[in-house]
Amino acid sequence: MELGRWSRRGAAGLMGVVALLAAGCTGGGGGSGAGAQDPVTFEAKPVHVMADVSPDHAWPAAVLHEDTVFLSKPNALVVYDAGSGNERARISPQGQALFGATDPTEYYRAVPMLTEVDGEPTVLVGFTVEPESGATQLDVEIVAVDAATAEVRWRTTFPEPAAAPVVPQKDAAVSINGVERGVAVMSVSHDSATQVTFGLSLADRKVLWHDDDVSAFGLDSGVGAGFGGGTSTVAGVDVETGEQAWEREIDPKRMVRAGPWIVVTTEDDETRLIAIADGTETTLDEGELNNEMSCNTDDHTSVVVCAEDDESALGIDADSGEVLWSDDSWQGMLKGTWRGAVYVDRDDSAVALDARTGEVVDDGTGAAPMVLNDHAGLDQQGTDVQLYPAR
Repeated sequence: MELGRWSRRGAAGLMGVVALLAAGCTGGGGGSGAGAQDPVTFEAKPVHVMADVSPDHAWPAAVLHEDTVFLSKPNALVVYDAGSGNERARISPQGQALFGATDPTEYYRAVPMLTEVDGEPTVLVGFTVEPESGATQLDVEIVAVDAATAEVRWRTTFPEPAAAPVVPQKDAAVSINGVERGVAVMSVSHDSATQVTFGLSLADRKVLWHDDDVSAFGLDSGVGAGFGGGTSTVAGVDVETGEQAWEREIDPKRMVRAGPWIVVTTEDDETRLIAIADGTETTLDEGELNNEMSCNTDDHTSVVVCAEDDESALGIDADSGEVLWSDDSWQGMLKGTWRGAVYVDRDDSAVALDARTGEVVDDGTGAAPMVLNDHAGLDQQGTDVQLYPAR
């Protein structure tokens, strides 16, 4: 899953999550297992089109759990049957939405978070609502939805954790960036500019910490990493306490989540691979990574794949940092990953590559979805999200 391109004080261009599991397109299981075996294939034509739900060329603001789609829309989480595209449920905030009929094609929606809460698969989604008091500009409402039944498990509402100096004019959004050690790390943006990042305990639903300087969007090993408090730093914070775990002076301009790393482009246009856990840098050959690449992670094979459309690509072992393969004549657009397969859109064809070798294992997958599992795939074309059943 491509996890978004962040610039300082900006919300994620493809908000999300940030967590790989959130989009349902990382492989199940873990460890450096075998590569792709019998990749999932899809009908060549979508069974359902969700029209005008995202900005042009965005990442679908959706997750898949088994045969169910959870799609974020303004002021709603809409649940669809993955086989037919029929709407199953619609979850709205209990509080009054901060903004009414926001154009869904104007602002990026945060990808819902698919995780486990109390051992049960759960979808987390956040809303901004009118404040109950005048102490803050908005309240945050978090809803936990049972991923199997689409029923609301619980809700919690609290004031925006920091008194943001910027008053939202048209849009305010909550992004759930990941879950580590029972803590959901979240951010609130006003008109696409991040104002505060905070940690919410999923056990007692209390805000544990907040920071209006750090934008921690990548999570690994109990650390959240992103732009630091200074104008020229990258930093990691402890997800349970918010305390700084590490900091590096590297003058970041852009960041992309890449499994256990963040890919950082500096103001000097250097591209670096920084470990989320401790801030150490993995050394790659010059030019192997560049600031035009997007990155996806396949947990099943522990591989991060980064690619620039029709230019170059490489696969990196997520455990060791070893470059497994590289391709300087890469063709196509990197889409989703699932159980060892990397899906690529090449001209008028959709193919699957082995994540650990980069070799084509299926030259006719029907579609190359961005978000997928064994039941269905989701892709975005223009401002529409398209649903493809598995064959």
